[in-house]
Amino acid sequence: MEKEGVIISEGGRSIFQLVLASFFFTMGIILLLLYFFGINLFDLDNSYKKWIVGNFEIGLFAIVQGVVFSMVRSIHFDLKANKYKIVYSVGPISYGKWKELPEVNYVSVFRQPKSNGKYTFDVNLWYTNNRHFNVYENYIVEPSFDMGYQIAKSLNVDLLDATDPHNKKWIEIES
Repeated sequence: MEKEGVIISEGGRSIFQLVLASFFFTMGIILLLLYFFGINLFDLDNSYKKWIVGNFEIGLFAIVQGVVFSMVRSIHFDLKANKYKIVYSVGPISYGKWKELPEVNYVSVFRQPKSNGKYTFDVNLWYTNNRHFNVYENYIVEPSFDMGYQIAKSLNVDLLDATDPHNKKWIEIES
């Protein structure tokens, strides 16, 4: 049976992040409503009555923070139409555009050092002229490798295991 599509998602946000997002969205909406009704909480002496922007600026900042704490990134592959799209979702609202999937040469799983001294394990799709795009990242090697293996199997391409940078090896994919 041939697969029609594959979806790679970050998964849901933690409860803590969702609570923070709810707080920021609530504060943002309240402050924007206060702005539109002309009530300014941050200018008590009314010296800038003409420029009531304190509520607006802080409300807008709070909504942006709410989006940051609630946004989920996923990648959708349509293998029959040979397209993919990166989708950003905040609750039920999502945005993404379909793009042509280039002819993928291979999938790689590799260790990426971070500035804090830790490592992440990234999954990249490599195509023409050594170009690539990242489809998955995790701090644990097993889920990253499993994701790379499943993508390589779905796309019917080779998998490069570079989780140990001094011992790279090609993995045979079983059909």
